Amino acid sequence: MKQKLTNNLGLKLVSVVLAVVVWLIVVSIDDPVITRTYNGIEVELLNTEAITSQGKVYEVLDGSNVVSVTVSAKRSVLEKISRDYIKASADLKEMTILNSVEIDVRTTRYSDMISSITPLTKNLKIDIEDLEKKQLSINVETVGNPAKGFVVGSNSPSVNITSVSGPASVVSRLSKAVATVDVSGASSDIRASSKVVLYDGNGDVVNTSALTLGVTDILVDVSILETKEVPITAGYSGTPADGYAATGKVSIDPQVVLVAGSGSAYKSLTELNIPGEDLSVNGATGNILHRVDINDYLPSGIRLASEDYDGEVEVTVYVGELENTVIDVPVANISIENIPAGFAAALVDIGGSKRIEVQGLHDDLAAMDASRITGTIDASSMNARETIEGLTGFHPGSYDAPVRWSVPAGITVTNSSMMEVSVIIAPDTGSEGAAIEAMPDAAAQTGE
Repeated sequence: MKQKLTNNLGLKLVSVVLAVVVWLIVVSIDDPVITRTYNGIEVELLNTEAITSQGKVYEVLDGSNVVSVTVSAKRSVLEKISRDYIKASADLKEMTILNSVEIDVRTTRYSDMISSITPLTKNLKIDIEDLEKKQLSINVETVGNPAKGFVVGSNSPSVNITSVSGPASVVSRLSKAVATVDVSGASSDIRASSKVVLYDGNGDVVNTSALTLGVTDILVDVSILETKEVPITAGYSGTPADGYAATGKVSIDPQVVLVAGSGSAYKSLTELNIPGEDLSVNGATGNILHRVDINDYLPSGIRLASEDYDGEVEVTVYVGELENTVIDVPVANISIENIPAGFAAALVDIGGSKRIEVQGLHDDLAAMDASRITGTIDASSMNARETIEGLTGFHPGSYDAPVRWSVPAGITVTNSSMMEVSVIIAPDTGSEGAAIEAMPDAAAQTGE
């Protein structure tokens, strides 16, 4: 038996060695060492306070904080490894004078079975700047158009200031912070949440990835106002220069304005009046043009509907030169009043009319009808032409009497208009010896 085991011993040993080699070859072929690349591995930054504690901020350049990693291991091992097991980090304490940090990679599992692990990007690139802080007012802007007959009114943000901190090169460019609300088709007040967007001086949106904002979203209340057209009216005041007069005509451009508002004041508004004291024609020798800001006459809570219209209104007060002319007023249109009882008075015959001089604007004179002008004499203001001894007070005789004329508005009488009046004892109250003589073509009037 022993002889059988030792027979051909050398051949048997060679067979065993060959078997082991063949087994190793088979195993190696079936589970070889391979290399696999894992993409999108984010680099964890360690000891960032090494920079921030100095009042500095940093920014990773060229996307070097996301790397690809190659891992070499047996196939069976790599089949068990996912990208979640691969970690990359960079210690900012180890930053070089070139502002780069070596990236270290490792696996959280099977690290003892890995032949090698290497990041394709070897170094993290860092840009370091001074930290700057700024506060910006938050402006509310609207986009879109409300429903027909409505406009955007006031707005009220829940927060109106935001703080911003970050790299000086970015913060120094910031110009404004804006919260936008869409008002398309709105016919009632709006409350909306809006993101705060930062803009630079050129009106371009600023990337905030390197910035820290105190407020990123706010609530905004926007009022939606109803609109309507209202007419503008105006008066005037003052006295033009001698020889001139206001025609009474006032033109307004525009004649109506579109206003917006709400509540009782808005509903009761039917016109906008520019008071006469604000439109003077003192000393004018021609038409006067006033430029008025209609905003000054809007009731509280009401505004102009269009933001494109500044509210300027042109008001022209027309002033013309006065003209003089002579007209004949029928004597029959002149009456005598306040005649004392027991007397009669009549105009001394001067013919059928009294010629007077009048002054006025051309159009007013042209429209005047002399036959409709009347005059009145107050008997108590007449002056006796002769003093009769023994008679005092009102008595028979001839008198000079001023006439008070009633003429159309804008017309004035420029001459003295004195007339002669004859006074007698009334026929039905005459005393003994009194004589009454008729005065040709003169209408006698009797005191009551």
